[in-house]
Amino acid sequence: MSYCLNPSCQKPQNPAHGNFCLNCGSKLLLKQRYQAISQLGEGGFGKTYRAVDQDRLNEACVIKQFSPSLEIQGNSQALNKAIELFNQEAIRLYELGKNDRIPNMLAYFEQDKQLYLVQEFVDGQNLLKELEQYGAFHESLIWQLLADLLPVVKFIHEHGVIHRDIKPENIMRRHDRTLVLIDFGISKQASSTIISGSRGTMAGTPGYAPDEQLRFGEAYPASDLYALGVTCIHLMTGTHPSNLYNAWESRWLWQEHLRNAGITISNQLIAILEKLVKDRVGDRYQSANHVLKDLNGTTSSVEIPSTIISKPTTSPQTPSSQGWRCIHTLTGHAASVRSIAISPDGQTIVSGSDDNTIKLWHLNSGSLKSTLTSPSGFFKGELTWFTAVTFSRDGQTIVSGSLDKFIKLWDWSSGKQLRKLKAHSDRVNAIAISPDGQTLVSGSRDNTIKVWNLPTSQLIRNLTGHSNSVCTLAISPDGQTLASGSWDNTIKIWNLLNGKLLRTFTGHLDWVYSVAISPDGRTLVSGSRDNTIHLWHIDSGTMIRSLTGHSDWVTTVAINPQGNLLLSGSRDKTIKLWDVGNGQLIDTFTGHLDLIHAVVISPDGRSIISSSNDGAIKIWRCD
Repeated sequence: MSYCLNPSCQKPQNPAHGNFCLNCGSKLLLKQRYQAISQLGEGGFGKTYRAVDQDRLNEACVIKQFSPSLEIQGNSQALNKAIELFNQEAIRLYELGKNDRIPNMLAYFEQDKQLYLVQEFVDGQNLLKELEQYGAFHESLIWQLLADLLPVVKFIHEHGVIHRDIKPENIMRRHDRTLVLIDFGISKQASSTIISGSRGTMAGTPGYAPDEQLRFGEAYPASDLYALGVTCIHLMTGTHPSNLYNAWESRWLWQEHLRNAGITISNQLIAILEKLVKDRVGDRYQSANHVLKDLNGTTSSVEIPSTIISKPTTSPQTPSSQGWRCIHTLTGHAASVRSIAISPDGQTIVSGSDDNTIKLWHLNSGSLKSTLTSPSGFFKGELTWFTAVTFSRDGQTIVSGSLDKFIKLWDWSSGKQLRKLKAHSDRVNAIAISPDGQTLVSGSRDNTIKVWNLPTSQLIRNLTGHSNSVCTLAISPDGQTLASGSWDNTIKIWNLLNGKLLRTFTGHLDWVYSVAISPDGRTLVSGSRDNTIHLWHIDSGTMIRSLTGHSDWVTTVAINPQGNLLLSGSRDKTIKLWDVGNGQLIDTFTGHLDLIHAVVISPDGRSIISSSNDGAIKIWRCD
């Protein structure tokens, strides 16, 4: 579709191909190249459109049209100010667009007596929509926001610009999870006259902008930092800042709000946010760099977990970082290997693949033991890609889940299929067996979890609650608790004995691909399509920390039998080894040619096995 930019057009929608509006006859292309597709928004100064640049292979962009409201048009002073602000945004974007966290200005021109600004399209959503969709931010996400956005604020201040309208709507999260600061329409060029206190233009959003800006038109770097602090408070409480400030007593109520909601945050974060939102300009942080120093703990007593604020680095002092190497690469599968498991005695690997086979391998030598194939498999037209495999607790039986909706039980020593279980209406994504070997649990793309008596193959109960595909399961060491992760971005904790839903964790911003429970049953680890790993207190649901070392989806997580090491695999083709106690990155394994589907650790903790979309299985050994 092509969208007419004539503000008076009553039927702006047009077919994709055409040079003129079928309704009003206006030109549909700007500069013979920019084609509006749909309207994104409208404000007092104009309208914003999603568009494509035909000269750049229909690359997405944004058109901002200066089209002030009738109220502004009828006031010459207001109109001149609106034109000034629109021009100012173009200048600011041109000056600041070299930073990849600020939209780049692509063009600025007049056509048919209308002013237009064309800028880079930020593919993602703003943090207010994120808040509305997923709920209040956990503390770890606030740390990440500060760490990601403060360098951008520092950059614009060093270029003499004060944004003056930082708020959740003006912070976009790209699909690669990076944050982008947008909307420089009321930004102010810093100068000695402004800093010294002369009155400027009063602008900003009530609730976020500080008093000196709204009442007197004065803008300082500390004014932007105030707005950033208020933004964090809004996102963490889920409550608009206007409802969190007591004007009579001139104090913020956000801490009381969190306490009343039963939410506890660190004293370090409290100290930083309180200093950001001080009423007096002189009592606040005076530069973004000062906040960053406190975040990194370099010049302040405030100590921030390094796992959240900075990229983790390998610690040469950690013994576990020494000696890991790939000793075998197993290439017997003809397609992606989606699932792997190790037998209870630590001698055998089982792997399930998109080539419709299950293979068994010697762990020590890497040699192939046997291949299992479904009797009614690929050659009869039945798609049996194996999405999940595991061993029974006695090591005699293999249980598999697949795209054909069946759970299959195999005698792996003979290669015979023992029986098939069918209750799911869509693919089986995940399976887990309780420590006593009596209970089998399966999760499916039909959004349900099934609980089975494994020895009798009888269905015990059906667990519902997820609103999207259930793709990962983990059972606690005592066999009483089940954790499930879903494409609905949540983790649910169930009482496995009676099927009761105990709690729901809602910290991830995208699909939860994998969960694991620590050997002591107290900690849950989750990996998500939002590129993060979260560690949780399983009983309370509070987040311990968030790890952010991967550059793409985290597809699998595992904890070693000793409970001190965490493994993660990602679509970025790497496997990372972490210290569970402090979140420090210990090592990064590379070698797979495509995304990592699964990682597991041998019972003795000395071998790591990984599988990938490249069809290979790798065995890593710690000497």
